[in-house]
Amino acid sequence: MPKIVDHEERRTHIADAATQVIIRVGFDSLTMREIATEAGYAHGAIARYFPDKRSILTAAFLRLYTLANDRIHARIEGVRGLEALERICREILPYSPNGPLYAKVVIAFWDHASQDDEVTRIHRMNNLHWRDLFRQCLVEARDDGELADDVDIETAVNEIASRNAGWQMISVLMPDSAGDGRLNDGLDALLSTLRRPSPPRPS
Repeated sequence: MPKIVDHEERRTHIADAATQVIIRVGFDSLTMREIATEAGYAHGAIARYFPDKRSILTAAFLRLYTLANDRIHARIEGVRGLEALERICREILPYSPNGPLYAKVVIAFWDHASQDDEVTRIHRMNNLHWRDLFRQCLVEARDDGELADDVDIETAVNEIASRNAGWQMISVLMPDSAGDGRLNDGLDALLSTLRRPSPPRPS
């Protein structure tokens, strides 16, 4: 009886293998042969699922995005407002040990997104989902009375997205300026600009 192949599982396995190779050698030095070796497949098996390097990079990025999204939704279940926002950021930011490594894949994808309309479309679609989550948390924070009065929600969404993206680049290009402590300080500073000040204690 012929073996039944789970093609989606195989695609996922190849995307995970590609992620590990990109982390080791970078995207420009990536070869289909290296991915095949990492995945434990014949070279032809890779080409059957991914015809070129761009499709491999896209699959690796989407795999990381999906894993992060799964973690986010698990972490914010039953939580709202600024606490939910903090939990989302902690899943997106490049915390050790894996965050700085995965950021290499993200930055490679961004580079190609800037030059390829189809890759740009894929990035935009996924990024908009996270921006919707940021917005939802901020609206909840406003409704719950924990958002500072002077916070404009759309401006805040842009700021949160920019901070998260910026830390991805810093973790790869200036790792001595990153690290978990710096990420915590940066996130705390960001949240402090959003949170309504505590009322003064009576003297």
